[in-house]
Amino acid sequence: MSKTSYTILISDTGSHDTGIRGTRAFWWMADRIGAYAELGLYWFLSEYFGRSSVTLIRPSQLLTSPSKYKTDWLFVGLPTSLSKEHLKRIDFRRIVLYDSSDFNGVNFSYSDKSLLLSETNLCLKNWRDQRWEFDYSIGLLPIKRPPLNNWLPLAIRVASVKDRLGFLYRKRYDVGFVGRPSGDYAGNQRLSWLIDLKKHRPDLKFWGGLVADKNRQTTLEQLWDAKALDGCWLSRRRIGFLQYFSGLLRSKVTLAPAGYAPWTYRHYEAIYARSIVVSNDLSCYEFLVPFPREGIIEVSEGESVVRGVDAALALCESSPEILNANIEYLERWLDMGTYSRGKRDTLDRFVAELDGY
Repeated sequence: MSKTSYTILISDTGSHDTGIRGTRAFWWMADRIGAYAELGLYWFLSEYFGRSSVTLIRPSQLLTSPSKYKTDWLFVGLPTSLSKEHLKRIDFRRIVLYDSSDFNGVNFSYSDKSLLLSETNLCLKNWRDQRWEFDYSIGLLPIKRPPLNNWLPLAIRVASVKDRLGFLYRKRYDVGFVGRPSGDYAGNQRLSWLIDLKKHRPDLKFWGGLVADKNRQTTLEQLWDAKALDGCWLSRRRIGFLQYFSGLLRSKVTLAPAGYAPWTYRHYEAIYARSIVVSNDLSCYEFLVPFPREGIIEVSEGESVVRGVDAALALCESSPEILNANIEYLERWLDMGTYSRGKRDTLDRFVAELDGY
């Protein structure tokens, strides 16, 4: 019996199919080294079904190949220049769209939307917002840091070894957060949360801060209260992942405000660091790897983060067992923070997204 075949037709946005990025060598390196988050679906399918079952191609290859491509499943990244001429060059049983961007909704942009939706009614996104009302269905897309930047499994192993050797991480800080002030300039939740805590809970021991280049920092200080932001900025523009994770390990609570998207990897990383997550409201969102909602604290739109932090600190003190329970919940879906073919529930959940439409 022949194996099911999967073909990932990546988006050609951002010059992904021109110049050096339009060469086989470039994408061979991207596949092996792993520097593009857009390849998350490719790595997910490769993990569960093997590299020999998954093919990665670009739109231009459909027109230049001397022979037609054949596949069982064709996943088309958005936005795309895919046309009828492209589709004539590949035989497939089922086609599914996917959008790995942080766009709120589906980023068709320059795509031929009517053509694509005449072929399928399903598009995968990193999250599903229950308030979306589209004339097509939204499924859940695997989220994955590029292998080159996926230091979480190593960080977890290092922390575990230190724990076994007796070098326990003491929770020296009440609150931890490191991140860029990504998202809307004027209504930036990351900035508002830090300012709120600094103003109303200056007694809390805080680890971390904001990282940004001088131009962005100056722009934000012109829009916000520069004095209120004083002390929120880190002196460096980057912080290494192991140092970042070490800071979370030493923090009782980790802030996970929204950025460009309503979720961040920080949610998962903080849970593995045995820190209580204080998050934006997630009640309308679904993810392929769900969060342990009962083990995190969510802050509603317009609500002060101070209440959330106080509730998280209280939870940490009254129910310290919740820290391990949160990790156990994630380990149903992940293996030390990454996908593994041994975690069948994750694959079953993904397949259900495809079979449901």
